[in-house]
Amino acid sequence: MPRTPMTNFIATAALTALALSILACNQAPKITDDDITLIDDVELVELLEQQPNLVIVDVRPDYRYRLAHLPNAINIPLPDLTPDDPRFAEVEHVVVYGDGPRNSLSQAATKKLLAGGNLQVSDFRGGIQMWNRNDRKTESSH
Repeated sequence: MPRTPMTNFIATAALTALALSILACNQAPKITDDDITLIDDVELVELLEQQPNLVIVDVRPDYRYRLAHLPNAINIPLPDLTPDDPRFAEVEHVVVYGDGPRNSLSQAATKKLLAGGNLQVSDFRGGIQMWNRNDRKTESSH
């Protein structure tokens, strides 16, 4: 059967549609600010009591973490944060924090984890500043 311009057009259109659908499936979901669950220090304390598997991640640089961090928080600076980190393997909920409400590290970290499929992620946007302002205990690693 000879190929006509219409046959070529239909075949090209079908292949293009197939390629676009495959690409769309392989892309990470677009995460917006509306997808982020913000929590304050009171909610974080409640989560710590209710969820023993909760992991708190300090996304600040290591030297800031060593000076003071939330109790039992682990330090994974934002550039090193990956959704497939083995420390998240059997975790129900991840809470990330940075310096404070005007610092965007925790927001970026939350989006990174959510885009990677970690669905139970919260942003403690008040960070170490809010924690300290409310006279909550911190730890240091000198």
